[in-house]
Amino acid sequence: MSNSTAQVLMKKGKRGAAAYIHADCASGSPQHLGPLLEVLLNPSKAIDEWETIDWCRWLLAGGRTPDEFAAVVRSYDKHDKCGLVWIPRVVAYRCRTCGISPCMSICRECFHRGDHSTHDFNMFLSQAGGACDCGDNSVMKEDGFCSNHGNKCPRPGTAPAELMCVAEAMMPRLILRLLQHFRESSTGAANSDYYRLAVQECEGYVQMLMEFNNMGDLMRSAMTKALINPQMYRDLVSPPYPDTEYGTYMAESNKMYEKAIDSFPAPDPPDEYRHLPALAPRLQHNTLLDEFIFWTFKYEFPQNVVCFLLNMLPDQDYKEHLTRTFVMHYARIPLVLENSADPETLSNRVVHMSVQLFSNEALALRCVQQLHLLHVMVLSLRLMMGKILVQNTLHDPEKNFHYVIDCTKRVMKEHCYWPLVSDFNNVLSHRSVALLFLQDDALVDMWFEFLSMLQGMNVNIRETGGHIEFEPSSYYSAFSCELEAAAYPMWSVLAHLTEPAHAPLARRIVSAALGYLQDWLDAVHFAARRTEMMHASFHFPLHRYLAAFLCAGVRAMGLRAADVLPPPALLALLAAHPLRVQSLFYEILAGVWVRNGLQIKGQAMTYIQANFCNSMVDMDIYWLQICAAHLPADQFVDMCIDVFGVREWLSMTPMSQVQAAEQDAMVEGLLTFLAILVSSRTNLGNDELTQSRLEVATLLAAGDKTHSQLLELMPERSGNAHTRNFETVLKELSVYRAPPKGSESLEQGLFVPTPAVWERHYDPLHVLRRAVHRRDFHASMDRFAAYVRDKQKADGSGAGAGPLWPPLRAAAAPPPAAGDPRQLCASGVLHGALLAVLHRGVRRRYAEGAEAEAEPAPPDHVLALAVYLLAVAADLAAERALTHNRDVCVAEGGSGSAGARVAGVPLLRAFAGGAVCDNARTLLLSVPPPPRAPAAHTHLHRSERRPHSDSEPEWEAGDDGAAASKASLPAASTALAVPSDLQMVRGSSVSDDQSDTGGETPEIRALESGSSDSQALVLQGLPRIRADEDVDMEAQHMTLALPDAASALAADSPVSLHYDIRDMEVPDWGFEGNLFEESPAPALPAPPSDDPQPSSNTQIQLHTQTDEQIIVNESIISLLLKLHSQLSGRLDSFSLEEPPPPSQEPIGDGPYFIGSLLHKLAALDARCAASVQQLRRTMWPLQRERQAEQRARERREKEERSRRARDRQQQLMREFARRQQQFLSAMAGLGAAEDMEWEDEVQRDYDCVICNTTAPSTPQDPIGLVVLLQSTSVLGHRRRKGSGQARLALSEVERERLSMQHRGTAAAHFYRLHDDLSLYFDQESWVLSLSVGWEGGVAAQSCGHHLHLRCLRAYMRSLAASQRPHNLHVERGEFLCPLCRQLANSVLPLAPPPPRAPPVPPSDHRVLATHILDMLERERPAPTPSCLSEAMGKAMEEMTATATNKLKMRYGSSPAAIFTFVASLVRTNVECELVQRGGSLVQRPTPRYKPRGDCIVPLIAVAGTHALALSAAAGRLGVGSTWRALAPPESPAAAGACGAPACSPAPPARPVPLLLRDPTALLMHFLLLAPQAPPHMDIQYFTCIVRALYALTYYQVVNQLCATGALPAALRALRGTEAEGDAGGLAQAARMLLNTLAGHHLLEDDADSATPDREPDLHTVELEVQELLLHFLRISALLRKHIYGGELPRIQTERDEFPTLLRYLELVGDEPAPTADSALPPGAAATAQAWARQLAAATTSGQLSVQRAVRTLHVSWAAPSLLALPRDYDRLFSYYHGRACLQCGAVPKEASVCLLCGTLVCLKQACCRRHQQAEAVSHAADCGGGTGVFLVVTSTYIIVIRGRRACLWGSLYLDDYDEEDRDLKRGKPLYLSRDRLELLQAQWLAHRFDHTKRTWVWHRDSL
Repeated sequence: MSNSTAQVLMKKGKRGAAAYIHADCASGSPQHLGPLLEVLLNPSKAIDEWETIDWCRWLLAGGRTPDEFAAVVRSYDKHDKCGLVWIPRVVAYRCRTCGISPCMSICRECFHRGDHSTHDFNMFLSQAGGACDCGDNSVMKEDGFCSNHGNKCPRPGTAPAELMCVAEAMMPRLILRLLQHFRESSTGAANSDYYRLAVQECEGYVQMLMEFNNMGDLMRSAMTKALINPQMYRDLVSPPYPDTEYGTYMAESNKMYEKAIDSFPAPDPPDEYRHLPALAPRLQHNTLLDEFIFWTFKYEFPQNVVCFLLNMLPDQDYKEHLTRTFVMHYARIPLVLENSADPETLSNRVVHMSVQLFSNEALALRCVQQLHLLHVMVLSLRLMMGKILVQNTLHDPEKNFHYVIDCTKRVMKEHCYWPLVSDFNNVLSHRSVALLFLQDDALVDMWFEFLSMLQGMNVNIRETGGHIEFEPSSYYSAFSCELEAAAYPMWSVLAHLTEPAHAPLARRIVSAALGYLQDWLDAVHFAARRTEMMHASFHFPLHRYLAAFLCAGVRAMGLRAADVLPPPALLALLAAHPLRVQSLFYEILAGVWVRNGLQIKGQAMTYIQANFCNSMVDMDIYWLQICAAHLPADQFVDMCIDVFGVREWLSMTPMSQVQAAEQDAMVEGLLTFLAILVSSRTNLGNDELTQSRLEVATLLAAGDKTHSQLLELMPERSGNAHTRNFETVLKELSVYRAPPKGSESLEQGLFVPTPAVWERHYDPLHVLRRAVHRRDFHASMDRFAAYVRDKQKADGSGAGAGPLWPPLRAAAAPPPAAGDPRQLCASGVLHGALLAVLHRGVRRRYAEGAEAEAEPAPPDHVLALAVYLLAVAADLAAERALTHNRDVCVAEGGSGSAGARVAGVPLLRAFAGGAVCDNARTLLLSVPPPPRAPAAHTHLHRSERRPHSDSEPEWEAGDDGAAASKASLPAASTALAVPSDLQMVRGSSVSDDQSDTGGETPEIRALESGSSDSQALVLQGLPRIRADEDVDMEAQHMTLALPDAASALAADSPVSLHYDIRDMEVPDWGFEGNLFEESPAPALPAPPSDDPQPSSNTQIQLHTQTDEQIIVNESIISLLLKLHSQLSGRLDSFSLEEPPPPSQEPIGDGPYFIGSLLHKLAALDARCAASVQQLRRTMWPLQRERQAEQRARERREKEERSRRARDRQQQLMREFARRQQQFLSAMAGLGAAEDMEWEDEVQRDYDCVICNTTAPSTPQDPIGLVVLLQSTSVLGHRRRKGSGQARLALSEVERERLSMQHRGTAAAHFYRLHDDLSLYFDQESWVLSLSVGWEGGVAAQSCGHHLHLRCLRAYMRSLAASQRPHNLHVERGEFLCPLCRQLANSVLPLAPPPPRAPPVPPSDHRVLATHILDMLERERPAPTPSCLSEAMGKAMEEMTATATNKLKMRYGSSPAAIFTFVASLVRTNVECELVQRGGSLVQRPTPRYKPRGDCIVPLIAVAGTHALALSAAAGRLGVGSTWRALAPPESPAAAGACGAPACSPAPPARPVPLLLRDPTALLMHFLLLAPQAPPHMDIQYFTCIVRALYALTYYQVVNQLCATGALPAALRALRGTEAEGDAGGLAQAARMLLNTLAGHHLLEDDADSATPDREPDLHTVELEVQELLLHFLRISALLRKHIYGGELPRIQTERDEFPTLLRYLELVGDEPAPTADSALPPGAAATAQAWARQLAAATTSGQLSVQRAVRTLHVSWAAPSLLALPRDYDRLFSYYHGRACLQCGAVPKEASVCLLCGTLVCLKQACCRRHQQAEAVSHAADCGGGTGVFLVVTSTYIIVIRGRRACLWGSLYLDDYDEEDRDLKRGKPLYLSRDRLELLQAQWLAHRFDHTKRTWVWHRDSL
């Protein structure tokens, strides 16, 4: 029954059936729609059947046409939201001013309809697709809505109820049919390819649904109601099914659906989360939308289905249901990603959908609260990563039970996790959601469990043997994972923690991080005393989370770091791994890991790269600053020394050269790290504005940068590089420097630092911290030094004696709540290390002066760091002195000047306290040598890195001559050198009330001397204390004694002291022994001093009984003084009497900083000042007096030398004047009237650039000029003057106008002229009448260098060898000029000049014309074969090969055609030169590329040689008869006297009349054939030829103006006036031509209707005649200049050009204002009448063609130019992006526009290939003669094609900062750069692309 009903309805036709169904549905109970749909939507039919789809469209229209129905429905659209959905590679816009969510985007139409001109916006090419948010006030501000959306548009009326009745009834069945198709297709193979095919089958059906959706709100509402109605879903798909064929199908379909549900992978969450609906093992669907989403997931998010679902998002109810359904399926996303064949595309489509759903905060919050969205996201991420875990290898694998992510797996390499973390970040960007996340302990625990999987991943194992065989590329996956999955969520959450009320949340995260870190330490079994140095990782996100939340808590929430930090023992353990990361970074820079390949350096660079530094290195530095502030200073410095592996270096241990070089670099790294630690305030005090200033100053210091470079290099957080203060700070700290005008390097706009950067903000340590390349730091120092030099020069102040040291800024006090990392500078261990650095610096500098092979001294940078750390210690001591309200110590006499004397103690334990003043004065006499311990007690990693040397170096004594014993010692003993004059006395105990131990001074007892000979006290050597054995401290004691007055540093009250070592305790650092050493700790660790105070005047000397010591005998102050002296280059260079520099700016050289430090120490403690003075007197007694005397003596000697030099100079000047006078007198005596006999012209010598010899060119050994031959069509692109500039079309009207202009180019004009002449005149005659090569001609240009042709052949053979240059086509003759390296492909041979002919006496024009006729018709001997003639033949072959095939095919290969081509070669090059000069010879500003005329004369010589040969072979080509007609002899007798040519050609049957022949072409013919050896001809003959051809040109122009009606009109206006009688030559010439040609209809004007309102007068026509004559005169003048030398006349204005050129060519005399007819030769009128009669005779057979030729023969051409471009790139982009190609009809992926003609081509596409040649290449050959200039629309770049090469030229469009935006990545507004357009045009006109661009590639016909 149903089928019959459907058949009846279908017979009504689509429209009739639709009307019937509409009426049925409007009644409220449709009876016939169901049966009809069962037939139409029968599942047995293909879903994309066109007939079915068309029936659906008509039925929905309800009796209207589908288009009418769509228009009616759209008229009721509310326009609340746009909702337009786009796919990838569609242009959209993002406005940060209007956006509320960072994901906001709007379509192009909405953007242009809104007002965003002053906003911060960018255009972008969508990568994943998107949807327009215009109208959605939850995503963007209402001010940004366009005029069509939101509240700005008028509200429509209420739609009729019956309008949508059919749609509402049909829509459920339409959607069900699509679901049925998905069910059917689910039974096939479960792979991506099968899914793609299934989706393609329903493409047309989905497109139909999209069309319905696009009708607006009414249709969208009907669709969404069907999708989200549970009852409707149950009625459609739930059993029981009817007992029909359809019911049977539905039962089968349901089974397919159930099977698909069961087979779809499900997550396996922990048991405690299985109750969550979104994590249920089996999906439950209640609506059509639920099942639709399921199939979307199943089929891997098909693009068309995703767009269909997103297109309905403006419906709010649908959006909420879609979001809930998406969340319910969310846990399946990781499983789908893992199984996909293309996870990248799938990820983009997932994010395309999810970003639209989670950007709404209220909706996201409801999903979190009701559906546990955050739990689902975190668990999904955990479950995905949990499948790729491997055992961590960071420490001992047998004891390491921690598992981390395997970065080599596909999930990591292909970023399968990206959609999950992107959604997670998107959700956390909402404040309410982020706070819920922090408040949920279970969520925090889950998140930290996930972070633990990243902790210590991608472990690097150091290669010590050979180089690594395979460099892994997985390291970037690890960095990306930590940044995207760990750091970005961290910053998203921290962005919301800005108030003290959030402190509990921060405490909770800090506590969780500490707990998980402790668990991680236990899991990796890190509780021992050493760090594994052969294994290292950069990835410790748990540490960084701890640092970040602690930093935020201290900065914004009122937390105190000390309140939340763990005990010191655990804190030291937590500092170990970040510290190891720092040492790893500096080890990589030092080359320790060089065998691991480039990837390990890539890791170090990535670690500090702009995208990562805020999240990685900055957090590590901050955490280490916290640790340094809350751990004992000695302990922390000891840890640093061990982790950096420089204990041997700092202990003065002898090392091999390899060891020393490596540890030199590591010491520099350690000092840099410590300096950064104490000075950096990035997270320890700087506010956002201050930090922005520091970052911008750092970037500017390294080099001038563009705006985008600065923006990209700014450290970023949470994925957004746009900082709020960037523009403000950039304006404050920089000056914008626009690109220089006229440059050909395509520079971009740069920002240059202001002086404030160098004076206040430049921080070299921060530059080192941010410098991905070390060269950036060196560049910044060079720029800083240059600034200081310029400033000193400007101020008139003298520059420093030495190189500048880095201007290290004073370390500011950090916030009290965080702790002060500067306290590590109050460390005796650090002071000992710095003493070692200074000692090596001083000693090695001495050694470098004495020995050639001495170890290099530490660089100034290292010394500067050491001095800086001491200065920080001094500043800190001064601050503490103020805090404790202590007065500065005042010396009471000389007895207190010297500090303690220490000997026999390891260097790093030499200073018992942290008081910098006491330690600076302490004299270190000697240190023990390294223990000869068994190999088992050495560091494993250090012994592997640096094997010990087999020999021990010998150590020399210090400056004071003390010698050390060379006796061999046991391993546990030490030796100490003690002065022999010590006095042993008894006395009472002496205590030190201001000692470094805070007053707890050990008892000091007097001891008796042990020997009268050697008054030294000895003590048993101290064995090294092992951690696992008890030491009998009572068996050990130390002796302290004061030297007597005879010693250099005497004390007034010598006291013998005993220091009981039992009172010294080993500090408790939270673990046994040294955390990082496998070997035992030193015997005497220095107790830390929390508040170091200045000590008393007591001098202490420690002794141990040894036999061998390493002599030091220095203090920090003495080393500073010596270093000051060395750097200053003079002894005793420092004096406290000299005041410290008044400026506090840290700008100066080494002595400046050292002197500043010594002044600080002296001001801090008067005993330091006294010590400085005493050391100076001891080391350099009376040095100042000697220096003053020496300076006075040098000054006197200098003055004496200056006086003698002045005397010698005056004597020389007198002698020079005398000889000059003698020469002038001798010249005056020569006879001025003596006749000078000019001999034959001397041959010119040339320099061969290959063999470097100078010789003339000879026929047997010719020399050639290096040239580059190119095909050219520049001349063919000239357009008529006055026709307007051709512009690139931006509309269809403009495109039609451009097409019309293209038909008026010079090439088109000459082609039409050739066609007209070829129709009615003989082939040879018309070919010889014109020039060719306007398109595809040959242009030659030279670099001006010469070479022997034999040398060139050898050079080319060398290039043809196996190691040929990759960018040269040697087989085609290409080579680089050996001198200037410019590209060349030919050589023009230079013919030796002929013997000089006797000068021609001044003669009449007719006489000269007779001589020229004789020259043209005389016989010439055949050229003698020689190397020169062979080279000329080869040169012509190369020029012929360069010409395009189109030229050869058009004109054939007859002798006449070849001769025309040869003559046109010369004309083309002269015309090209004229184009370069701007089209005229008027003086203009110097062009970008000054035309060179080097190759014109050699080219004429080569062309003339071939022209003579051709004329002989072809019977002289009728040139003689042409000249006879041009300048007829006076009488027949004279004509006979001239003689006839021996072989005259037969006259053509239909010759071209002279009045139709091109005078410039004839000029080239005569110049090539008249001379015996072209171009050598007497200048009078040249002038005669030019005069004759000028007459021809004149009458041609007059004839043309008569034909166009201008002259007849002027004559009519003259008729009847007084001036008619003396009208002048122009009127006479016009009347003569009009009378002669009367009756032949050649000069009749057809355009009577177009006659202008005001008829022209004769003066105006005269000016027009002169304008048309100018081109011939310009060419003639250029030829005269090249052939005969000299300079062109200087022409100031265009009005002066015509008369000046007439005078220059000697056509007129010195008349002030010559007219055009005044330059005519005598008898020109009669001759012209003969020409006119010849023209009249020719009109009998071709009147129309001759008439067209007469009217268009001479044209005034404008200079060729590229198409004018619009100022705004957006206009160009909007028109051409998405425009279809005219050939293939498809939209090109890379649409490119030819800038010569405006044609759109498909770049790099196969669709438009012709003869295996891509469209752009073939178009370049057709349009540009092999040169194509294309603008690629999608990238803004210019691509230049030159022959077989192509290059990226650059961009013509720049942004507001004169910067390119390649591929529109930034999307900023772009504007045309006039300067760049002029440069591109100049290079095109001058054919300079090959010489100016160096980035050519072979395009292989594929562009």
